[in-house]
Amino acid sequence: MTKIKERPLTATTQLLKKITLSLLAGSTPDTMNLAQSPVTMEFIYGVGSSGLCPFETVLHDKQQGENLTLSVSADEAGEYFGHLLLPLRQALGLQLMPATMHLRIEVSGVRDADDREVVQSLAKALAHGGCGGSCGCGC
Repeated sequence: MTKIKERPLTATTQLLKKITLSLLAGSTPDTMNLAQSPVTMEFIYGVGSSGLCPFETVLHDKQQGENLTLSVSADEAGEYFGHLLLPLRQALGLQLMPATMHLRIEVSGVRDADDREVVQSLAKALAHGGCGGSCGCGC
């Protein structure tokens, strides 16, 4: 009898899941010092009014514990992060965007979002409105 190796059931980044990211950022890859404390960012995956932004697409199907590193120029940040640019900037404490932002990201949590969290996230996205990108928020 052949024994099938079981894979543990782990939630992956999917629509309407609550995603928790642990972030390290720097203006150069060398400034992402592992000794600094990472910051946390939480969001509901897939609630943007324009659909998935490229950043969410990169996170698709990632499991808790997976890591990725990326670099995004200030000119591309609005389009790349979409509706998540403002929460990302707030989490990182960025008043001004560096010419290029380098991020080390760990998916530190994936769980089902409760109905209230989804509704709040949708309302927040709608309340922000659409400035057409003039503020650099990515909406």
